[in-house]
Amino acid sequence: MKLQSVVKVDYISLFFMTVFTLWSIVNNEISVFYIIYLFWFHEFLRTIIKVAFYVFKKDKIAHQRAYWSTLKSKLFVLFIYFVFIIIFFGLMLDWKNSDLIFINLEVFMLKNTMFNLTSAIFLVRELLLYYKDELLKFNGNIFLSRGVIILHISILLGMCIWAFLPKTMYENTHSNIVSGIVIAPFLLLKLYFEINEVRANL
Repeated sequence: MKLQSVVKVDYISLFFMTVFTLWSIVNNEISVFYIIYLFWFHEFLRTIIKVAFYVFKKDKIAHQRAYWSTLKSKLFVLFIYFVFIIIFFGLMLDWKNSDLIFINLEVFMLKNTMFNLTSAIFLVRELLLYYKDELLKFNGNIFLSRGVIILHISILLGMCIWAFLPKTMYENTHSNIVSGIVIAPFLLLKLYFEINEVRANL
């Protein structure tokens, strides 16, 4: 059962993620790469904080070997996803659109303000979980963990957008309405899984 203070931070972080994402949509400073890489980056931060938890608070973990084995497997999977996301969504998907490529490059180089603010909120949340000793739980099957499931579905959704959405619509970087239509499913997916996770731990 999570502490109420942690639950509040969970909801606050989701609120700010939503606000910052909507602001990016309004200003046409978002792409499919932006949102998928944001989800990957959040999961990467979460995993790194868990590594720190294992290193500095190992004595509080009941099944240390299984915990560490799960973290190593997850880091490997995240690396594979990282390469695929960068190559396919960061470059191939937007290759003919210089505006989107520029947005993707800014995100990757951590020069996109909204992306950085959202990531900072996620980091604060994970650090709070660290200090409150809320990182003891782990899922032995990394492919069934919340963050990885979100990445799975997001990547499949992104590929469907690339395959079936008219290129004239997807590549229209001058319409925030189009941006909203493209990004909305990813945002709703993230909110759905995150809120369900919070409620499950109340």
